[in-house]
Amino acid sequence: MALAQRYRKTEKFVYTEEEYFEFERTSIGHWEYVNGEIRAMSGGTANHSTIAVNIIATLRTALLPKGCRVFGSDMKVHTGDGVNTFPDAAVVCGPLAFYRGRTDLLANPQLIVEVLSDSTEAYDRGDKFRHYQSIPTLTDYLLVSQDEARVTLFTRREEDWHQLNVAGLEGSVYLPSAETTLALSDIYALIELKDVADTV
Repeated sequence: MALAQRYRKTEKFVYTEEEYFEFERTSIGHWEYVNGEIRAMSGGTANHSTIAVNIIATLRTALLPKGCRVFGSDMKVHTGDGVNTFPDAAVVCGPLAFYRGRTDLLANPQLIVEVLSDSTEAYDRGDKFRHYQSIPTLTDYLLVSQDEARVTLFTRREEDWHQLNVAGLEGSVYLPSAETTLALSDIYALIELKDVADTV
């Protein structure tokens, strides 16, 4: 669906957040809002979808007794610097907080997961991560390869983010925000993978 022109800034159309909400309400698909732009979000591969479902199912089983909620890619997340986007998974342990009272726009995730693809990896590791860092409640950011058994966890410790890389199906990653451990064998169940070293 075509977007109505507001005004042109460095060859890009710029929209208010209210225009974004109205456009999204009447449109099909997922659309993120970044610095005044409305961007279509593409669908994923079979591996991408399977890995995301594996992570959500594993987290839900582990976290349901703790009263934590696990959301999939239908739930938008609002960042502290004004971006509205759809992570592959998000976790909240405790009361939910929503941006402007909108129950489709989560404001307080403690954990966000993105499954990487060739077209989005640079964004997920770069600008998107910087947007996510502006969420005060976020303490864990997990990036998951879809072609090899490899994950990267960024954990907030005071003002710094610490990076942990784990590779190989025998590995696991502990998520401090949820006080639970994800086994890579669960993340990559039913996925045909490239060979990787057991350690990074």
